[in-house]
Amino acid sequence: MSGGTVAELVGRTLADLGVGHAFGVVGSGNFHVTNALRAAGVPYVAARHEGGAATMADAYARTSGRVGVVTLHQGCGLTNALTGITEAAKSRSPLLVLAADTGAGAVRSNFHIDQDALARAVGAVPERVHTPATAQADVVRAYRTAVEQRRTVVLNLPLDVQESPAEAGPVPALPALAPVRPGTAAVDALATRIAAAQRPVFVAGRGARGAREELRALAAASGALLATSAVAAGLFEGDEWSLGISGGFASPLAAELISGADLVVGWGCALNMWTMRHGALIGPDAAVVQVDLDADAIGAHRPVDLGVLGDVAATAVDVRAALGGQRTGYRTPEVAAAIAERARWRTESYEDLTGPDGIDPRTLSAALDDLLPAERTVAVDSGNFMGYPSAYLRVPDEQGYCLTQGFQSIGLGLATAIGAACARPDRLAVAALGDGGALMAAAELETVVRLGLAMVVVVYDDRAYGAEVHHFEGGDHATVVFPDTDIAAIGRGYGFEAVTVNAPADLEGVSRWLAGPRTNPLLVHARVASDGGAWWLAEAFRGH
Repeated sequence: MSGGTVAELVGRTLADLGVGHAFGVVGSGNFHVTNALRAAGVPYVAARHEGGAATMADAYARTSGRVGVVTLHQGCGLTNALTGITEAAKSRSPLLVLAADTGAGAVRSNFHIDQDALARAVGAVPERVHTPATAQADVVRAYRTAVEQRRTVVLNLPLDVQESPAEAGPVPALPALAPVRPGTAAVDALATRIAAAQRPVFVAGRGARGAREELRALAAASGALLATSAVAAGLFEGDEWSLGISGGFASPLAAELISGADLVVGWGCALNMWTMRHGALIGPDAAVVQVDLDADAIGAHRPVDLGVLGDVAATAVDVRAALGGQRTGYRTPEVAAAIAERARWRTESYEDLTGPDGIDPRTLSAALDDLLPAERTVAVDSGNFMGYPSAYLRVPDEQGYCLTQGFQSIGLGLATAIGAACARPDRLAVAALGDGGALMAAAELETVVRLGLAMVVVVYDDRAYGAEVHHFEGGDHATVVFPDTDIAAIGRGYGFEAVTVNAPADLEGVSRWLAGPRTNPLLVHARVASDGGAWWLAEAFRGH
């Protein structure tokens, strides 16, 4: 069967396979394939920068659980998107990058670069539509790699092949693969360790998203406390035994209880230096177990006493069956009372720094948590400020928090919020940004307005690259400190409603916006007082 061009075939095939949403910046090389996606019913968002488009697609994939697509011009379109693609690749996001490529004979084209090598260099999987005859199979193979291996795939589309008449048949059905069950010996070994533990803690990561109930059931039988890595925040929201986020964002009580565990089980969690505070959250006598689908992930960041290869949910079910009866473990009345009273940062007393330099970021974050509706999606950029929204803004579940920080780049937070908002339009999107990241990504403010997204953009403005100011204490800060910028005025210029916050009373503007009609998104320019270096920053820079 044939019909139309290869570019049109690519769009139709991806739509038939079930990709969820496409984002991009259109140039001559991806004009036809982007319109083919749209014609086949795939929603499309035109970003203002390719880096933003890639991060939007990544955040959409993380929040929705469906494959995101980013569509790019050849050469410079791909290089502009590279930071977003690197973030997605490092985070194992199922993402398809449709990258136009120069034709085989265009070796002197200004756009010619080795796109396969570029993709490979940042951890993505390079694929290619080779010929009209193989085009459909090439697309299906790229899609399966993204979904089944949880990889970011750069599918190169040479211009000469795109323009050729298509040759294709029906798109094959791709039933979901069955979960990988762990071996019996590994299940028994983990059940034995849990049965012997007096103070077990489960730490769930991105690989555990979707396994909430299976892990809660096993934890209840094991007497285990529950925690998550930052990227899985919200997974155990509402569970009375949840400690919240483990690592640099952990509350003092959470850190105390995790470090007091005699068994730490990482479920789809890398147990890296961020989640375990460079090992400080693992007690000297604690056994460490890691459960993961990928063999190369087990023990990659620290030695483990037991590695279990298998799907998180399937493993939890099998271990629960092998464990037998109920155990008290760490779930004592004393621990329950402590969690109820002190598990969240909001219960910690502090000296309010609000004054001439602005509002205390803790006071700001706690007030926003009270004001904003519970059904929210929080997207957090990188910077000295980032612990405050992560620790203070509650989220309803694991789809309510999106942190694109596998590459630790600032400037991704606004695009992250846009992609997450497209995945969950029923929730209020909240983008928490520093002033550096906000100004770096400001062009995408227009995208928010144009799409009519219900969004609150909060800019924690310390007039600096705060992480560097606090890390290089006593150094020459001329390169990382900036004059006041009227970020609220910038937001209004793009079509936002905006309010400047220097003290708690200024948050009345947020209350008015929330009361309606919310016809335009809201930008909150919060001038924040210096915190002397956020609590989590000392952990982040430990050993650097």
